[in-house]
Amino acid sequence: MRNADHQFEQESQQLHHQRVYLILGVGMGVMLLFTLLDYLLITEHFFEFLRYRLCAVGFVGLLLVANFFDRHHRLAWAIGFAGYLCAGTVILLTVHRLGGVTSSYYVGLIVAMTIYTALAPLTVAQTLISGFALICIYLVSVSLLESLSEYQWLSLFSNLFFMTCFVFIAATQSWADTTARSREYRLRRAEHEAADQLQRQADHLEREVKRRTAEQQATEQRYMILYQAIADDVILVSEQGDLLQANRSYQRHFYGGKPPEGASFYDAVLPEDRHRVASELFAPLIQGKPISAWHITLQSYQGGPLEMEISGALLLRGDDHLGLQLVLRDIGIRKELEQNLLVSLDKIKQMENAAILALANLSEYRDVTPGNHLERIREYCRILAAELARHPPYDSSITPTYMHSLYQGAILHDIGKVAIPDRILKNSTRLTAEEEAVLRQHPRKGGDLIKAMEEEAKGSLFLSLAKNIAYFHHERWDGQGYPHGLRGGDIPLEARIMAVTDTYEELTATLDPSQRLSHQEAVQHIVSMAGQRFDPAIVEALVQTASDFDEIRRTLAEPAAAPYGKKEQAQAIYE
Repeated sequence: MRNADHQFEQESQQLHHQRVYLILGVGMGVMLLFTLLDYLLITEHFFEFLRYRLCAVGFVGLLLVANFFDRHHRLAWAIGFAGYLCAGTVILLTVHRLGGVTSSYYVGLIVAMTIYTALAPLTVAQTLISGFALICIYLVSVSLLESLSEYQWLSLFSNLFFMTCFVFIAATQSWADTTARSREYRLRRAEHEAADQLQRQADHLEREVKRRTAEQQATEQRYMILYQAIADDVILVSEQGDLLQANRSYQRHFYGGKPPEGASFYDAVLPEDRHRVASELFAPLIQGKPISAWHITLQSYQGGPLEMEISGALLLRGDDHLGLQLVLRDIGIRKELEQNLLVSLDKIKQMENAAILALANLSEYRDVTPGNHLERIREYCRILAAELARHPPYDSSITPTYMHSLYQGAILHDIGKVAIPDRILKNSTRLTAEEEAVLRQHPRKGGDLIKAMEEEAKGSLFLSLAKNIAYFHHERWDGQGYPHGLRGGDIPLEARIMAVTDTYEELTATLDPSQRLSHQEAVQHIVSMAGQRFDPAIVEALVQTASDFDEIRRTLAEPAAAPYGKKEQAQAIYE
């Protein structure tokens, strides 16, 4: 019960937070309408009152900002109440300037109460506090700040009477609204609980049905095949296809009622499928071979197609053939749902790919890199992995799933650069030792970021590979790399692949055209570093696929552009 009350309170706070925007917006609009009224009725005070109202509008604007930053919806009532008091104060200033208790502008206080109590989901206590707070301020302002005549005291009493009546009316409405919302919330909660209870009962019923089904199968073996195959439409046909018996569902689908004399199963079969029915369905059944989940498109009595799944068996009595028992199930809806599911899964996959690419671009947008950098990197990794998968010992570990995850995870190799200050990333001169040390932290920071994501999505091969790539793609085969100084096979395979592809990309696609190497020069440079910086097996894979690398490099080449002056920083990362 306490949990339900707490959830209702949270729901009310969220609604109040949303309504505050409307309350403050309407309040600003009313202030502007009062300005128009001032201009038409009290021209001599127009500019004075305009200043009051503009100050109120400005204060309300600040309250809108405060409400925007109230992420936990804990200050909604305080913010709305502050705006309400602000509007009331401005109206009271107007009342005071226009004769105090005799001013008809006191109606503006009732307008403010109406707007606030009607729009805000207040409790009875909040409504009473809000209403009497404004009444008390009004009473003090007109009774203590002014000397009142007997007539004015009567006017004050009359005004207070109407305002008090309105407060009690508003409190009654708040009570009714709160009660209705509470009742609606409890009904929704009860509905959910009832649905859960029904689901549990359905599960229990399903288990009970399975248990009884098993018992019945044990005692009625002669009906086992028919029982296992039964679906929506059940018919018994001769070996020639003549209809001997049909249940109501079959009659409704294919005859619209009772079938005529001499009806045949072939009546529902399209002409082009009749030979297939005879050879693939009837022939095996006549030989005593049961059929299960055989698909065909039949024609309903209305002429429309029906996607059917057929199971069947030969019924025997001794050595006599009684006929062919067929059970037909309409799978059109199931196929449509399966197709919709495939479309939905494809959309989800596309959104995941877009999210991965957007995450990778976080680092690339902060660090000036070639436009097709990520596309080339992932293609290079795919080529190397495919080549390695052709040879032991990688043929068993580099599966299609591994290659897909590597293809996706490769683009996150430099995600850690989002944590590197712009003054270092955008530095066009040679980095200091301290700056280089900071820059070399990007593998650790990137790996930590993906590791945190992996903990939320346990078992994700994509995140596991992406984490290893981010952590270790600057390690060296000889142990002289960073940030951990891993050596040889201690470096994950995916990171060793990335080390080669990242270096090839850096050598052939650096932003400064004057610093770019040709494809052949880049390959020769990497070959010269085999056994030192790079895994010799992966370097050999590069040599075997060099023409593929060159094709990707030329296909996804960047347009000619002026150098960006990042040679020194790129060299720091490369080393």
